[in-house]
Amino acid sequence: MKQNHTPVHCSPTAERGAVMRLLNAYLRETEQPDPRVRGDVSDEAPGEWRICVERGEEPFLLELPKSGKRLFGTFSHYSFMGHHRYGKHFWLKTEKGIQPVNSVEELARNLLQEWAIAREGENVTQRVEPFLRQIQNSVEKTDLYLQQRQHSLRYWGQGGREAEQALLMGHPFHPTPKSSKGFTHKDLKRYAPELGAQFMLHYFAVHPAYLEEEKLFHNIDEPIPKAVREEAMAQLTLEKRGYPLLPLHPWQARYLLRQTWFQERVQAGEVVDLGPLGDPVYPTSSVRTVCDPGFATAWKLPLRVQITNFYRTNPPDHVSRTLDAGKYIADRRQHWNHPHFGVLLDWGYRRIASWAEDTAVLFREHPFVKKGRTPWVVASLLEELPDQEPWLLQAVRRAGGELSPSLIQRWLDAYLSLSLQPILNAWIQDGISLEAHVQNALVELDEGWPVQFWVRDMEGVSISRERAWEQGKADAISPESPVLYDDQEAWKRMKYYVLTNHIGHLIHILSYHGQIDERGLWKVVRKRLLDWKQEWSKEAHPYLEDLLDNFQLPAKANLISCFCERGERPDYVWIRNPIREAKEDDN
Repeated sequence: MKQNHTPVHCSPTAERGAVMRLLNAYLRETEQPDPRVRGDVSDEAPGEWRICVERGEEPFLLELPKSGKRLFGTFSHYSFMGHHRYGKHFWLKTEKGIQPVNSVEELARNLLQEWAIAREGENVTQRVEPFLRQIQNSVEKTDLYLQQRQHSLRYWGQGGREAEQALLMGHPFHPTPKSSKGFTHKDLKRYAPELGAQFMLHYFAVHPAYLEEEKLFHNIDEPIPKAVREEAMAQLTLEKRGYPLLPLHPWQARYLLRQTWFQERVQAGEVVDLGPLGDPVYPTSSVRTVCDPGFATAWKLPLRVQITNFYRTNPPDHVSRTLDAGKYIADRRQHWNHPHFGVLLDWGYRRIASWAEDTAVLFREHPFVKKGRTPWVVASLLEELPDQEPWLLQAVRRAGGELSPSLIQRWLDAYLSLSLQPILNAWIQDGISLEAHVQNALVELDEGWPVQFWVRDMEGVSISRERAWEQGKADAISPESPVLYDDQEAWKRMKYYVLTNHIGHLIHILSYHGQIDERGLWKVVRKRLLDWKQEWSKEAHPYLEDLLDNFQLPAKANLISCFCERGERPDYVWIRNPIREAKEDDN
């Protein structure tokens, strides 16, 4: 689509991707799962719209009653779970007549104005223009990433770094999946995973009196590579060689060195600036978590840059939540009977106490150094780039040859056994709700088949207060810990992240690119849940029955939450439950 209101010209691919994400989020969050036109509105419809319909596209009509407008468009593909694909053209009918919509900005403006009028009492009208700029920021970043990287990504990658840095388009239900504020254009080239970045960490040595740290395990190795420690010792004077080392993102190091308090600590010799040390690291899909392929610890770094909704720092409450989740899971995972499933714990942190949010570094298990296979972040398998089949479908082909409904169903069944089954077990047995969305999930493949599954990022874990702490399983956690949630709230979060976000997206990609009915694949999920209900204890039944019989699943309302600046406490909406929809075929 052509941009009317900005001098920056973005590619049609970036624009269409933004339109799809914006409209799909809007339809989901206004609870309009199916706006397709059933009756005859030909008298008031645009002539071009009727031509598109005659070509086989499905017409839709979106009413904007608060602003007195109607949006006409077409689906090139309608998705039961809301992952719709759209035709190239849209038209807006107002009291002045019918006009084409020529840009994502114009489309977004009309949708946001409708929302602002509907929420007049919340004083959100002034947020329209800043949010439009954020949407445009995301489109421009997406366009940059596509221009720079699209053709360098191989037809079939190797997982690991290549997969982590392949997410050029982003979350399918987020209005600004690639927006960022704080990085210059040069910074993006240095630090953006989408541009294949790698860099050296910037190290400081900190007087022990100013440092705080905690570890879950006493016998764990130092979270700093030996070569870095040796380089640091060579720079430090004898009396300062006992100062612990603090690794930081080079952008964050520059930011801190501009702060008066930090400058004073450096001038006083209480913080020693060692500069860049060690081997290069690469940023993962989250931008601020980095890995050294040869080291068994990954680092979740603070970054005073706004990426989508948030500044990606590590506030004390986030760190406490992360460590409490790790304490509980470290104890409970010893009792799990799923050898091909693992949780990557954030096992410790280090920070400058009086500058905690901007200096706290979390240390994460990274057990892939000596493994023969490297994992794929699941989001990379689902990423859709122009003129390239998603890696997920290529994996299925490698597993069984020519794509067929039978092969796709068998692959999905194997994936559910490796992922959904142990995730549900962890919830039912121990009240652990893992935030296993597609960027927090890793899968190892062997000849295309899934053989090992991992979940990472303990900050998003929620634990059922009723079934963990109150039953005496979580004695190491304070009853006031931010990781503890009411049972139903923790269950709702898990249903969203695992079913709606993760399995829903994966099934859509298998369905759309494998040309198999989307709801047919949800029957595979339903059959699995029914089998587990027969095999598992009665303690599991209320949760399995909820998945099987509830008419709705929760979905995070990213558009509403971002627009109303509630990113830290997002709204949820309810969507149709495709597992229940498959009920008619149980027999």
